[in-house]
Amino acid sequence: MKRMEGKLFMVSRKLQLVTKALLFSTVLSIPLLNNEEVKAEHLNLNSQSKYPSFQNQKITDNAEDFKEDKEKAKEWGEVKEKEWKLTATEKRKINDFLNDTNKIKTNYKEITFSMAGSFEDELKDLKEIDKMFDKANLSSSIITYKNVEPATIGFNKSLTEGNTINSDVMAQFKEQFLGKDIKFDSYLDTHLTVQQVSSKERVILKVTVPSGKDEPKMLIDNGYVLHVDKVSKVVKKGLECLQVEGTLKKSLDFKNDISAKAHSWGMKNYEEWAANLTDSQRKALDGYARQDYKKINDYLRNQGGSGNEQLDAQIKNISETLNNKPIPENITVYRWCGMPEFGYQISEPLPALKDFEWEFLNTIKEDKGYISTSLSSERLAAFGSRKIILRLQIPKGSKGAYLSAIGGFANEKEILLDKDSKYHINKITEVVIKGIKRYVVDATLLTN
Repeated sequence: MKRMEGKLFMVSRKLQLVTKALLFSTVLSIPLLNNEEVKAEHLNLNSQSKYPSFQNQKITDNAEDFKEDKEKAKEWGEVKEKEWKLTATEKRKINDFLNDTNKIKTNYKEITFSMAGSFEDELKDLKEIDKMFDKANLSSSIITYKNVEPATIGFNKSLTEGNTINSDVMAQFKEQFLGKDIKFDSYLDTHLTVQQVSSKERVILKVTVPSGKDEPKMLIDNGYVLHVDKVSKVVKKGLECLQVEGTLKKSLDFKNDISAKAHSWGMKNYEEWAANLTDSQRKALDGYARQDYKKINDYLRNQGGSGNEQLDAQIKNISETLNNKPIPENITVYRWCGMPEFGYQISEPLPALKDFEWEFLNTIKEDKGYISTSLSSERLAAFGSRKIILRLQIPKGSKGAYLSAIGGFANEKEILLDKDSKYHINKITEVVIKGIKRYVVDATLLTN
């Protein structure tokens, strides 16, 4: 077999790409536990309900780390390729994606935020690829690697000066990422072995992946964020790099809901909640969803939120319902924002990215009103020319509810968050949709 330096496995190109694809599926789809020490074989689909939060997980088996041993990685890949039994057609589909044959990899972010009817062929391919991951399985913990440019993970400053890391900028890097979560725009495509660094790719992601069974079945329905545990300076071939060590944390993400499962999830968790609403609570929520949201939020945001008995009563009913059934698991939601939400005039163009970052990155934003979000990232016609997309991580236990469960608003797939919510802005990146630039603001809802 031909030796493929710098690739995941030193086997034929087709096998290398297939095993690489299956690896990234497992990287993003393994349940992690919250302050629990368990044996690796207990990490399975049941962990989704048994362990709904997924931080600070302790791995009790010895994680396999091939480091620079490409021959050992090759052997592992050959075994997994036989176990996973992909058909020739499935291999070709994954190869096409990883080779960017149909530009799906290049356009993934734009696809995620586009309107229905756009990229139909690409969405069909992605849906088929998702189904293939059901065949994969990881029986022991493993460490994976990926070298990236800083901007790939949302760090938009110049990190290096020739061969060295700028110390001041490194401090800013740590401020942005250490102890926080990195949300990826697409599948996390990693390697089993340490890769040679380049002058541009000076950030090394080192991800410990705990073992589990059937985890790729969750790839279709769930997303994961990388929780950064450690940032350190390392030297590779004379080049200073930043090594980012992290663990994975579950954050259910339907993205543009290509598998049409978002509403089912909402109804599964909130149908009983909706059925138990009192008449006054249902009336308050229905009124908010139809037309009252404008006057209620204006009252809360701009008029002090007190003094109007009718609105006070409606607000009391709404907030009571949002506290009755907290969000049952970590989820990712989306909100298309107008410029005024970030302090600009409605007709103003987007400022330069560095100016927008200077104003908002690493800050906490508070909303005195209610925040309407969606389980789907899809752009709707009603969003018009909104230029800012909030991609919000909502921790389990947050105050909110699936408003679409009350009936009449299924297409909106709305998660309504309680008034006075606060969120921390983790990173800001660009996306170009049909030739129009927008900013994606990644943030995490604060629970206290």
